[in-house]
Amino acid sequence: MSGIVQQLPALIGVVIGALASYLAGAASERTRWQRERSSRWDEKRAQAYADYGHAVKNVYVQCRRAAALRKQGAESSAAYNEALADLGKLTDERTAIWESVLLLGHPDTIAAARIWHRSVWQVELFARGERTDTDKWEGVLEDVIKDRARFHAAVRQDLGITSGDVPPGDPWESAAGAAPGQATAI
Repeated sequence: MSGIVQQLPALIGVVIGALASYLAGAASERTRWQRERSSRWDEKRAQAYADYGHAVKNVYVQCRRAAALRKQGAESSAAYNEALADLGKLTDERTAIWESVLLLGHPDTIAAARIWHRSVWQVELFARGERTDTDKWEGVLEDVIKDRARFHAAVRQDLGITSGDVPPGDPWESAAGAAPGQATAI
């Protein structure tokens, strides 16, 4: 009996060591799993944001093309009707991609995306002839640029990108199909 009592501290030490080793391994494995899961969602979120940004920009560029045709008085032309049909397709694509942003996005980024989309929608209203206050055109385009920058800042914040702000575009970086003299960096 005294042999067992003498070995009891060693046996307890082995049990405590095994338990501590198990707990440390489990904690390490859980941390690794959480890190991998977070990384996987970060990648998906970044892709959703990039896809959405691309889709909104495509809608914007097509709106500018249609608006330029409309300004030239081509509202009844085949080119204008084709531009509007293409705009409809691009809007449908943007709507489909939006679902991924809603599912994966941070609330602040979703809010910034909505604001950007609404400002692009104002350009679409001009393109379709539903908005005719052309004295507000330049202001609407400036809003699109500011709202896009706000979206990018929210995305960068959500993804933890700390390399600084995205520098603004230059005025000569105009949207394709923009009316002459109406350059806008986007």
